[in-house]
Amino acid sequence: MTITPAVETGTVASTSRGVIPVLLLGGLAMWFVGTAASQHPNGVFDRVRNHDKVGLLLPNWRFFAPEPAQHDFHVLHRVLTADGSQTRWEQTTSIAPRRWTQMVWFPDRRREKGLFDVCAELISLMNIPGLDTTGFPVFRVLRDFVALAVHEEYAGQELPQGLQFVIARHTGHDQDHEPDYIFLSPFVPLRKAESVPAEGAA
Repeated sequence: MTITPAVETGTVASTSRGVIPVLLLGGLAMWFVGTAASQHPNGVFDRVRNHDKVGLLLPNWRFFAPEPAQHDFHVLHRVLTADGSQTRWEQTTSIAPRRWTQMVWFPDRRREKGLFDVCAELISLMNIPGLDTTGFPVFRVLRDFVALAVHEEYAGQELPQGLQFVIARHTGHDQDHEPDYIFLSPFVPLRKAESVPAEGAA
């Protein structure tokens, strides 16, 4: 006679239900450790992220890598008016004052970041001896950006003969340091035929 031990179905079910939370918590713990390790400045820990082929499971939160920016770039310009007089330097752009609402909506930040990147790249080209920076697209982008500001400033008036711009590097909110003027453009002629094309034009 074979005796089959009685199995309590409720006990097995409760045991399986207890294993699932343990596995889930273990998986979340491994994910947390992997995410935290992949933020370490040491490149050795980047090997953890290599297992994430799509780059979604292990986010990269190194907002300031490898060295945070410690200054702002300001662009200033002056023009040679139609009657031949030269204006004083004035800011082409200004850093928008920070407000708490910008944590939710701050589209102008993209323009500030783009201008910062353009200035940084143009300045890096200056470190190459004998290089004519005016032949690079990054110079033309900044030149056209300033020209657009001048066109808007003189809308409905006689256009100046030309402009000149300068890049100044400043420490931002720290007013103890004077700005450094690190790039001065050549004279850029302006003509009515060089007006900024309408949107959608070739």
